[in-house]
Amino acid sequence: MALAEKPQPVRVQYCAVCSLPPEYCEFGPDFDKCKPWLIQNAPDLYPDLLNEANEKEADKVADKLQSTGISAGASDGAASSGHFFFYIVFLQCECD
Repeated sequence: MALAEKPQPVRVQYCAVCSLPPEYCEFGPDFDKCKPWLIQNAPDLYPDLLNEANEKEADKVADKLQSTGISAGASDGAASSGHFFFYIVFLQCECD
């Protein structure tokens, strides 16, 4: 007869901002303040937050690239006109 396995305690993660479990941050006093912490520590619970953060970061980079002047001096037509096109792709890895 085998002995029953002793149940292991459950480890509950709590938000460092509102002190609620991350699953309940959206119902807490100030969800907007929790968002950066959630993106860093519980991205799988709120994938829309991660997508929103990636879009905002892409917009910032695009604005920065547009405001940066690039001097013409190369020999090909695109470079000599001073116009460059940058395509920025953010990939989200859902690794285990």
